[in-house]
Amino acid sequence: MKVNSICPGNFYDGPLWSNPENGLFVQYLAAGKVPGAKTVQDVKDFYLAQVPMRKGCNPEDVAKAIFYAIEQTGETGQAIPVTGGQVMLA
Repeated sequence: MKVNSICPGNFYDGPLWSNPENGLFVQYLAAGKVPGAKTVQDVKDFYLAQVPMRKGCNPEDVAKAIFYAIEQTGETGQAIPVTGGQVMLA
């Protein structure tokens, strides 16, 4: 039996982050969470700079990780991060 998990990073282009009315980028700009940020793009750029690959996770990345896990014959008990190199902390 194989038991693996896919651990996606932040979907920065998804509605949680990028909704133009109440996404996290808009909320963080309004709350002043990113010092010096004047636009939503400034906030997004700040968060992307925290990711070594300078990009958020997307559905294609997750799908590729799923296909990878399915193709492995001897790999089990693994958590496969799809984070662009970002360390995800709880």
